[in-house]
Amino acid sequence: MVGRTTRLLTAAGVILFGAALQLAAQEAAAQETALLDAVTMRKIVNTAIFFALIGWFLWKYAPRFFNARSADIQKAIQDATGLKLEADYRYSEVDRKMATLGEEVKHMREQARKEWERERERLRQEADEDIRHIRNNVANELEAFRLEGVQHLRRHTARLALESAERRLRHRFAQGEPDALMQNFIHLVERGKN
Repeated sequence: MVGRTTRLLTAAGVILFGAALQLAAQEAAAQETALLDAVTMRKIVNTAIFFALIGWFLWKYAPRFFNARSADIQKAIQDATGLKLEADYRYSEVDRKMATLGEEVKHMREQARKEWERERERLRQEADEDIRHIRNNVANELEAFRLEGVQHLRRHTARLALESAERRLRHRFAQGEPDALMQNFIHLVERGKN
């Protein structure tokens, strides 16, 4: 309200000052000419109307304009204050993080070392498990090869024994001793029955 009154008084002062200047100028002219003519009177009236319209315009629209401008400035100040507070907070957070950066790095290194140890232990256990698995597979394969070799050797030995027995039998039959051989076979079969 005080601002509005001040503005009104300022506007009225400007108008009165302009009118006083105009009147002073006209009085000097009137003294020189001593007669006011009708044209000069119209100029005074037009000037007064002009200043009255300017005064009314300022009285009507200036307060709204200046209030709106003042509100915009206040809002901008509040926004700037909010931004400053936010920037100060961020700055303090950065300072806090920078202050604890050494500890963070140390902590991260410690975590990485522990993780590396866990990973190394896991890989060692996997490698040990793979080695046990490979050893078991090799032992199983060796046992299978050994059994296969034993079976092959038994078959080979049996084949050789059969071939040797066949050669002997042919040799005996070739010498003419089939009766004695038959008698031995019959005795063997009879003993097997008993």
